[in-house]
Amino acid sequence: MGKTKKKKNENKRVPIVAILGHVDHGKTTILDKIREANVQECEAGGITQKISVFTVAPDCEKDERITFVDTPGHEAFDLMRLRGGSIADIVLLIVAANDGVKPQTKESIAIIKDSTAKPIVVINKCDLPNTDIEKIKRELASEGISVEGMGGEIPVVEVSGKTGKGIPDLLDMINLVIEVEGLQNRGKLLDKVLAKGFVLESVKEKSRGNVSTVVVTQGSIKKGDFIGYEANKEIVIERVKGLISEEGEHIKGFETGCGGKILGLSNILPLGSEIYILEENDKKILHPIQSDEETPEVVVEVEEETVVEEKPTEEGAEPDPEVSFEEFFQMDSNEPEDEVKLLAVMIKSGSEGSLEALQKSLAKIKVEGAELNIIDQGIGDVTIKDIEKAHVTKSIILGFEVGMERNAKELAKKYKVLVRSYAIIYKLIDEIEEALNLLSQPGETEEEIGKAVIKAIFTLSDGQTVLGNRVTEGVLKKSCKCYIVRDDDILAEGRIKSLKINKKDLTQVDKGTDCGVILDVSVDAEEGDEIYCYKIVK
Repeated sequence: MGKTKKKKNENKRVPIVAILGHVDHGKTTILDKIREANVQECEAGGITQKISVFTVAPDCEKDERITFVDTPGHEAFDLMRLRGGSIADIVLLIVAANDGVKPQTKESIAIIKDSTAKPIVVINKCDLPNTDIEKIKRELASEGISVEGMGGEIPVVEVSGKTGKGIPDLLDMINLVIEVEGLQNRGKLLDKVLAKGFVLESVKEKSRGNVSTVVVTQGSIKKGDFIGYEANKEIVIERVKGLISEEGEHIKGFETGCGGKILGLSNILPLGSEIYILEENDKKILHPIQSDEETPEVVVEVEEETVVEEKPTEEGAEPDPEVSFEEFFQMDSNEPEDEVKLLAVMIKSGSEGSLEALQKSLAKIKVEGAELNIIDQGIGDVTIKDIEKAHVTKSIILGFEVGMERNAKELAKKYKVLVRSYAIIYKLIDEIEEALNLLSQPGETEEEIGKAVIKAIFTLSDGQTVLGNRVTEGVLKKSCKCYIVRDDDILAEGRIKSLKINKKDLTQVDKGTDCGVILDVSVDAEEGDEIYCYKIVK
């Protein structure tokens, strides 16, 4: 760690450690090993799709606690990861030993460079055979992350989240960095402001109402406190009705550096916003904050790479839609050709963070001839009102990590409203891209059914031209449309008027058969030209 002198930490608090890295590099698995839980297996598809906050005590005897912020790895959740990194004292950059530096690794590195948090590189999956740790260190160096032993001072720890190897060394390194580097100075609180927190996630739950995941950066929060925040450009002050841990246990409060969920607020708290615990119910306390601390919009550039269902009623089951995309499009097929077609959708998500990620990912989908038109979006289950609006606007409803209100499903069947529900974000994105591609197709298309090569040309006594040929693919059918092609150029287009074998009229000739073809158009054909037979598909 170089020769940095030890700093005094007069205001000891629980340090905040954010975990960043590429999807499937083992961030949650490492955290599971630390707290001996099994969160990863409970995540849809094994992918973390929301931010979680856990405070653990790796060494109870020393009373050393650490708060971990577990962030999503998929590219769609980059802004959520940015928020995780912005309030951390330490950032763990997780890189899989069998995969190396990937797009979200690079994005995480950009977050680290813009942050004042101290980085630690964690090379995971070191239990796998044929890994090249030195190569990964060189890849990191090329991205500006120089670790110890490679000319830099950034600590590096090799671990296996699966076996637990190296996890104690990682915890020791976190504590060592805290001891040597100290914790970030958060500054002083305003007069009559008792605490300050950072909003990482907001959801709307059936039983609990609005629930916000918060990390306390200064002071402490307890049940019954006055909480102030900004919603719809207005300051709102109300009481904290309840606090729970990430595991759902009711707790009395959070101290500095700890986090959890605040229950029962009147509003969905904006992601990345700050909350304040106040001495009294007085909006004037927050006026200096509102005028002096305008939060700029943060935009993260990410490399292009390719990432909701009524919550599955049966474990792992994905309910079949009552209406398919194809059927839905056939209901209203009167749009003129040669115009950009719009796919109207309504989005319902289980949380603000997921909704934001969906909007960002859907905006990236580009399909020539078709565009996405988001009619409405919101948090919470699909309601009867949503179905009625979708019916009127001819929209598809996309639900991510949400269920359906009672009677809404039956109404959707009645109105033939397509409701698609998802538990994994990249499945939603993939299906919508497929739907746009389907919508962009013309009303009619040609489907090839057979091909033949002209072997000889004859002229009958009545002047008709017979093309003697051999069928090389599929079938030739009487009355079907066809092209006569030479060197990829179309010589003529017409229909097969007659199919003959030895003067016998046929309706179809199969592959490998020699036959004679008479067309309904004249064509100056030659031996070696090809006949392409096709049908029109609507």
